[in-house]
Amino acid sequence: MSIVLFSLIGILIGILSSLFGFGGGVVVVPVLYAFLPDTIPSAYTMHTAIGTSLAVMIVNSLNSTLNHARKGNVQWGIFRFFAMYISLGALIGGFFAHFVTSEMLRWAFIGFLSYVILSSILKRTFTQQATGLFSFPSYPAGMVAGAGIGSVSTLLGIGGSVMTIPYLRKRGLSMLHAVALATPLGLPIAMAGSLMYLLIGLQANGMPDSTIGFIYVPALFGFVFGGFFGVPIGRRIAQVLPDAIYSKAYLVLLTIVVFMMIFG
Repeated sequence: MSIVLFSLIGILIGILSSLFGFGGGVVVVPVLYAFLPDTIPSAYTMHTAIGTSLAVMIVNSLNSTLNHARKGNVQWGIFRFFAMYISLGALIGGFFAHFVTSEMLRWAFIGFLSYVILSSILKRTFTQQATGLFSFPSYPAGMVAGAGIGSVSTLLGIGGSVMTIPYLRKRGLSMLHAVALATPLGLPIAMAGSLMYLLIGLQANGMPDSTIGFIYVPALFGFVFGGFFGVPIGRRIAQVLPDAIYSKAYLVLLTIVVFMMIFG
């Protein structure tokens, strides 16, 4: 029954993955934080939610990238510029996850999303109509930005989109192209991060048989299965959504997630 439930939730996650570039992380983490079974030690609840989220992102990011690439929405030159830096940051973030508690991760997750929402609203660079032309940073600035995105995103299990999309918007990309680019850029974060959480979790005491490291297997299978149905739906919506509405809807969804994590 748990796999059926997670499969139904996975359809929604798949839609949001290709619609907002989340890969699942921003939605998967609060859902799992609320629904993980009591057999998982409370000290590792947030770690398991994040580790599972990162594993789900691997499949959802690949699926969403293929869907967007078929429509020519992915700008591969920008991907090549940032991919290595983000991968390096992902390894750093995964390593430091070993040294923070579940509650610290939860409040860091809430605090970071709150900052993204407020800064996007106050600066108005996110909600304004984008030019569609990307302004490349210098190589040192690109390295710092990519490593920062990779490390923070992996540590909090949110994928790269929450940091990548506002950054790409600020440098001129439309929501459609920013979202399409966030999904492949989230792949190195998901791969490096899930590996680190798996290895760290194998050393944790008291984890049940339904987990591999900090990855909860029933949720992983359910979310991935549902995602195959949801991803094409999300891409079709993204293709026709006006940019101004698209950007505001993104911020509304982030706000809902913050409240879920505070009161869930």
